[in-house]
Amino acid sequence: MAVLLLLTALTEVLFASNSLLCRTALVSCGMGPLTYTAVRSLSAAAMLVVLCGIGVIRPQEGESVWHGAWRESSWAGAVCLFGYMICFSAGYVHMPSAPGTLIINTCVQVSMVGWAVWQGTRPDRRQTAGLAVAFAGLVALMLPGLTAPPLLDACFMAVSGLAWGGYCICGRGVGSAALAAAGTFFRAALFGAVTGVAALCLEEAPLLSGLACALAAGAVASAFGYILWYAISPRYSLVGSSIVQLSVPVVTAAMAVPLLGEPVTLRFVLCSCLILGGIGYALLAPRRTPCEESPRKRRARRTLRPHSFHSARNFPMSKASRHCSGQCRSRHAALAGSEKMEDSYRE
Repeated sequence: MAVLLLLTALTEVLFASNSLLCRTALVSCGMGPLTYTAVRSLSAAAMLVVLCGIGVIRPQEGESVWHGAWRESSWAGAVCLFGYMICFSAGYVHMPSAPGTLIINTCVQVSMVGWAVWQGTRPDRRQTAGLAVAFAGLVALMLPGLTAPPLLDACFMAVSGLAWGGYCICGRGVGSAALAAAGTFFRAALFGAVTGVAALCLEEAPLLSGLACALAAGAVASAFGYILWYAISPRYSLVGSSIVQLSVPVVTAAMAVPLLGEPVTLRFVLCSCLILGGIGYALLAPRRTPCEESPRKRRARRTLRPHSFHSARNFPMSKASRHCSGQCRSRHAALAGSEKMEDSYRE
């Protein structure tokens, strides 16, 4: 457990370092966003090539690691990943580190929930209330004011978060998350090379310090950070992994104050409480199993699903129990002879 917590803390530091290194390269070193994106994407792909070559990222049996990485990835995921990186760099030109990370994490959650709704999953009242509070906090953070982040840069960060959510959606159902990440970075490196050529024509030559920040962001914070996260995320539940990601803006703010001298305003603190609290409230919403539903709600749910016409009232208990999960099935078996259960199914 102690090792897991240590690796989790290291992963959060690496994720937060992406924002800090980007701000340092763009602001302190005068590096252009195109150059930074190109160096970051190419260095991350190069490091993943090394990790695949030395066996840190392993393929499935019977195929090479390169074929597995290409098979597990997709061009749609590569476009989303590169869109995240280019908007990330463009947004951090004038955006402080902590608000930028907060906007990205919020938009990632919005994109994931929006995709779930599009696929037919409807959030319950508690989840809807939590997401509404989080969205209200995001709107309050972006409203014009003396302490508000620049609107254009905030929009870039929002698009970056939506693109990252799209990248996560494209990776759903893959056999190996590490291979999928490597293959996606390999594909995105092609866009990075084109961006590098454009940067040579449109931007000035970067300083060595800026190049060092971009290389560290790609080869260390991105490549090692993502692989480490994929290694420890199976140890957490879905809610637990989401909470870990929600803590990244807090870690970023804690690191940006001493390292970059960025102020933490009252507006940022209040909006952070709304956003993180709302998302946390939605993620921690309890989910009811069919056994915990009342008979009236269970009948209504079956009425809304015409394909589920095989209701328990028309079949013996043993056949009805096949539609339930393992926990529900054990409860039905234990209560099969109960008159209360029989009456509830015959209503």
